[in-house]
Amino acid sequence: MANHLRDAGGVDYVQSVFRAYKAHLRSVGLHGLSRESFSKYVWLANRMGLIVFDHAEPSAYWDGQVDGVTLPRAYVREPRPQAPSPRHYYRIVDPTDPRWLRIEASYRASIGIEVPPPAPRKPREVAPPVAAPPRPPKPPKPVKVPKVPKVKVVKVKKPTPAEAAAAATAPFEVRIGKVVEALVQIERTPNLKLSKAVEDELLAIYGEVSKAAKGKRGAVGERLVGLQTIIRRALEGYAPVESSLRNMLRETLPARRARLEVSLMAALAVMRGYLMGETE
Repeated sequence: MANHLRDAGGVDYVQSVFRAYKAHLRSVGLHGLSRESFSKYVWLANRMGLIVFDHAEPSAYWDGQVDGVTLPRAYVREPRPQAPSPRHYYRIVDPTDPRWLRIEASYRASIGIEVPPPAPRKPREVAPPVAAPPRPPKPPKPVKVPKVPKVKVVKVKKPTPAEAAAAATAPFEVRIGKVVEALVQIERTPNLKLSKAVEDELLAIYGEVSKAAKGKRGAVGERLVGLQTIIRRALEGYAPVESSLRNMLRETLPARRARLEVSLMAALAVMRGYLMGETE
């Protein structure tokens, strides 16, 4: 602030000093000074007598209107649309006043607040001199690259229709095998939740097989359609399994529970037969 007012001839308005101070901060890699923070320092300098009010521009000129007079082309209105007053110019009293160095601390001391002395500055670290980079080594002599022998390209044998059909249904058959294992587990330990999971998995497999079978012909199409038929029959046989399982789990009499268990085992055997291709 003091240096700018001195360089400007001793008098300038606050916004001009603020812009110059922001430009100085940017030149040293600092950012973030607000107009409110800068106004605080202007207020402190004015209170301590480091600057004094000099004059203000006429309001008419501030508003950009001079009665009947055309403004010069070089006139640029200050971008402060909410400012209700013209520019106020301040004059610096003494640029060499030591209070400029610690303006806020000087103000506190002037109103009787004890201010600690400034912390000693750390000595500036001087970077060691950078040694000259070493000379790059001479490029090596070119080495003769031996000829690479030609690699025989082995043609991949095209799968037969039966192999293609087996590959198309293999993922579904693995999942069906896990469903069969779950049915065996239900035989050993009747579980309604596991039975429901079996039905959901069969429905999911049926939907994926139906989607995969669309547009397929030949051996692949026939095998997918056959797998679709097997799953549909197994789903049709799920209703007796669920009914027998629910009735058996609700029954408390041992004799009736034993009869219902026989019905459940028979229904599970039918489902397993469908899924394993043993029942037509």
